[in-house]
Amino acid sequence: MTTTRLRRGKRSLAAILAAMLMASVLAVVAGSPAQAANTSFEVLGVDTNNDGVNDARAFAGQDRYDTALRLAKNFAVSKGGLGAVPAAFVASGETLVDSISVAGLAGYVDAPILLTRGSSLHGGVADFIEDYGVSTVYVLGGSAAVGDAVVTSIEGLQSKPTVTRIAGHDRYATAAAIANMIGSESSWCGSNAVGAVLINGATEAMPFGVAVQTIAYRLQLPVLMTTTGELPDATAEYITANDVEHVQIIGGTATVSAEVASALTTLGVDTVGRVDGDSAAAVSVALAQMAGNGCGDALGLVSTDRVALVRGNPDGVVGAPVLASSLAGGYLVPPLVVSDSLPASVRDYLAATPKTIGTNKLNLGIVAIGGTAAVSEATMSAALEAAASSGTLSVQIGAATDTNLDGVANASDPVRPQNVAAASGSDPATPYFTLYFSDDVDFADTAALLGELRDIVQVNGVPAVVNAVTRSTAGGTCDNRRINVTLGQALKAGDTISIAASGHKLGTNTDERTIAPASATVMAPAPDRARPTATVLGIAMAASGVTNHDADGFAVTFSDAGGFPAMDANSLDADDFTFVRASGQTTGAIAANGVTHGAVTAGAKSFTATVTIDRNLAVGDRLVVKPGIVSDRALPLANTNAGTSGSAIKAQASPRITSVLMSNLRHSAQNTWSVPSALVGGATSGHEITITAKASGDAAGAAGNGWTMVFDRASNHNPAKPLDIDVRVDTKGQRVTVRFVNGPATATLGDLLAALKANADFDARFSAGFTTCTTGRGTTALGLVTTADARNSVAAASSLGRTQFAIEVRFNAYVDTVTDTELLADILAAAARRAGTTNDASGIRAAPAGADGTPAAGGLDLASPTAPTGPVTLVRYEATTALTKNLPMARDLVDTKAGHTGAAAITGPPAYPAISAVAAVATGYADDAVTGADNTGAQDKVDEDKNGASQNRIRVSSSVKVR
Repeated sequence: MTTTRLRRGKRSLAAILAAMLMASVLAVVAGSPAQAANTSFEVLGVDTNNDGVNDARAFAGQDRYDTALRLAKNFAVSKGGLGAVPAAFVASGETLVDSISVAGLAGYVDAPILLTRGSSLHGGVADFIEDYGVSTVYVLGGSAAVGDAVVTSIEGLQSKPTVTRIAGHDRYATAAAIANMIGSESSWCGSNAVGAVLINGATEAMPFGVAVQTIAYRLQLPVLMTTTGELPDATAEYITANDVEHVQIIGGTATVSAEVASALTTLGVDTVGRVDGDSAAAVSVALAQMAGNGCGDALGLVSTDRVALVRGNPDGVVGAPVLASSLAGGYLVPPLVVSDSLPASVRDYLAATPKTIGTNKLNLGIVAIGGTAAVSEATMSAALEAAASSGTLSVQIGAATDTNLDGVANASDPVRPQNVAAASGSDPATPYFTLYFSDDVDFADTAALLGELRDIVQVNGVPAVVNAVTRSTAGGTCDNRRINVTLGQALKAGDTISIAASGHKLGTNTDERTIAPASATVMAPAPDRARPTATVLGIAMAASGVTNHDADGFAVTFSDAGGFPAMDANSLDADDFTFVRASGQTTGAIAANGVTHGAVTAGAKSFTATVTIDRNLAVGDRLVVKPGIVSDRALPLANTNAGTSGSAIKAQASPRITSVLMSNLRHSAQNTWSVPSALVGGATSGHEITITAKASGDAAGAAGNGWTMVFDRASNHNPAKPLDIDVRVDTKGQRVTVRFVNGPATATLGDLLAALKANADFDARFSAGFTTCTTGRGTTALGLVTTADARNSVAAASSLGRTQFAIEVRFNAYVDTVTDTELLADILAAAARRAGTTNDASGIRAAPAGADGTPAAGGLDLASPTAPTGPVTLVRYEATTALTKNLPMARDLVDTKAGHTGAAAITGPPAYPAISAVAAVATGYADDAVTGADNTGAQDKVDEDKNGASQNRIRVSSSVKVR
């Protein structure tokens, strides 16, 4: 590759003076505003349930490679999407240091940075290069960082990109080589002096480089590297050869020493500036302040309402292209470096953001680069708390029930069209929608609350007819964050429900706050335009060695996701089908009364009709299904099936399992805990507080049944000291301990709820509220505070947590019947071993679920919703479990043994391979250790009508849905 460089001009006196001025000005940190932003929120970028609302982080990759890919795709979309990224950089995800030094060149080329393993090309990187039209790939570092095999793999891609390696003999020389690729002169923050950035190249100092990457990208500045106490030769040679006039050192003297700064002057550098700070977090704060002040003109567009939290290593190393260009529509988003917690310098910076920008109140959006392993929920919560000065309540408008069928009723559920209930002038019986608030709302005066909501709730910009407001009692508690709103008017698709701006305060007690405006659109369910489908299957002959079969019929399966209307048995007849004989066959027709099927229940998703032919099927015989013979339940106009056909095939022998797919977990019911009665002083109605697991996180669903809640009073409790309630969450031991360290007898249940909610780890997993919604519960005294012997009181658990999932088993050939017990024993064997239990009704495998969906024997119910009657290639099982540790997992090995006939002889076998029913104990689907009438000996071969051995690992797939 030939690189064209612009000729460096002779330095002018004006440029030198300007550089000196900038060096002195930028060493001073600008003064901080007096107060934080008005409000703050976490910027989310992924809609996980397709309801139009982002509910997950955009850059929360599974690992550093996935995070880099998500960032690169965001960058690519801003450039026009597929085929719109001509160049990209590929660096090692194991050493990472080269991705730091490429920031300036990436800005010059306008390209994203991807990470790969050093020994092999990451599959996602290969896909990105192909999908986004990358024609030039720059590989960073020598073969020790990114191996030659990676280069070969890139060159071998179908799009045949040009690959250029940029490398030096070490990281310092590589950084210099990268800098030499920048084909124009750059300056630091408008100094008009040829500039460069100097960072410590040690691995442990990488967060300092992350802090300056975004600015280096925007200014297209070379990023050079040094050791703490000595300037490397490669760096010195670059500075001399390129006549660098100004060097900006990143970090304090403990990171880049004064001796290195002196060496720069000795080399002829006119001015040396330093962004001081004893930590990468402090340096990132100083740079963020510069971006909005002294460096703002040079950087151009700098966001005033967005900041990013980045981990210095590894997730933050490739964020510069996105933060400098694509995240906020071309505005630079300042990165703030965090660690396991929120650094004090970052907290102070967020707390000093202005409350208003011009005449608009600032709602500061905070973006996390990486998942919770990089930027934890606790760190994000601390940042959001520090950034907001106002107690303004935010609110989302959603349905009161689970309308998007994701298993949880929350703000993501769209409000559906509804009519007013006709009940002789009374209010509608059910709420029309729910207001989901960010914090508690005061219910002390329900009449006053109703009046306030009547002032601010609107439909299509007009005050709504609000008949009633009630507190949600989901999970058996009074949820003061959810208000169910009952309207006296209908809601139609397309109507807009809104909360108007007002001076009303809907907070609690002395913490009352105004409510932020919000809106939502009433959404009708997506219209059903999909036609019912029909599949035709006919088996022409048995497998080799199988005789006495009678294969004379086609199985026609009709399917529709929206369900069929009720149909009488045998509603279809011969006129609905056409039989076409195979070539060479002279006889054959649909038999008299040859079309049969059972009665179809309204809403059934599928049914099968048998079309009998008056002779055995031959290979190539074809059955035509005429169009329009079945209809679905779509409104206002039903859809009918299209015409289709299928030909008889030859039977296949010894089917094997090709895949075992599992759905994502759906936590359909949550565990609850009743606070010990000893805690509730003066109460007359039993437990007063209920704790409920939230529907996401590590206490959701069945997992919540393993958690313990313990309430305790310290032995040295001092009632004369201020109230101190210590809440601890042990995620490993699944235990929450609430200890009353100190406090007076006047402490209340309301104080306890406030302490629980204030603990970020608790609040992320659990909600707590009063069991009964009677006014004044918050002022009830805490009995445990005054009870000296109240130690280690364990909250009573309901053990109601339930988790649902589905498993689909696919065979490589048609099977007639499936013995569920043996098949599930194979599938669940790994889970049974992990749990140290048996694979039977008392352990994992249980009797079918009861009417309420709970396992009849307390174990895992994994039952087929419809018994397969064959011929089928797919068997589905649905599960509901209250167990906490016995769930199957991705990568579990399913080791399927070969089947056998067992004790019963087979007479007249079917015309296609089948997995027969269990004939004796320990015989059947998955056992090849017995044979013959006495169940002894070993099976020598797989019978043609039994399954063959196979090994598969369970894979989680989005194509498998929980029903």
